[in-house]
Amino acid sequence: MNPDITYNFNGKVALVTGAASGIGLATAKLFAQAGAAVVMAGNDMDHIQRAAKEVGASGAQVLPVPCDVAVEAQVQAMVEATVKAFGRLDFAYNNAGIMSRNTETSDLTAEEWDRVIQINLTGIR
Repeated sequence: MNPDITYNFNGKVALVTGAASGIGLATAKLFAQAGAAVVMAGNDMDHIQRAAKEVGASGAQVLPVPCDVAVEAQVQAMVEATVKAFGRLDFAYNNAGIMSRNTETSDLTAEEWDRVIQINLTGIR
């Protein structure tokens, strides 16, 4: 976070997908530092719970939620859990994403292609 810029998200609720590590975890931490309640979502509940514990150690309100963004029903359940827990949703940081194996696109199987598209494109709508 730029030290010259101060964000005040007190009373706001931020949802971060792909929040167990990397950019998603860093973003969840920044939302929490700015005062937001943070919903941390990911497809591996053990990883999400560990990350949520880390973010919550600062006293932030954190809700870990399992979600595979490629599955529409899980996305809907994630949003519903957010609103049920906090009464609102102010920010959605759609960070979840995957990479295909390192090969030419034409060499990917249809299943590999579909999975990347489902998560990286369809999952953020």
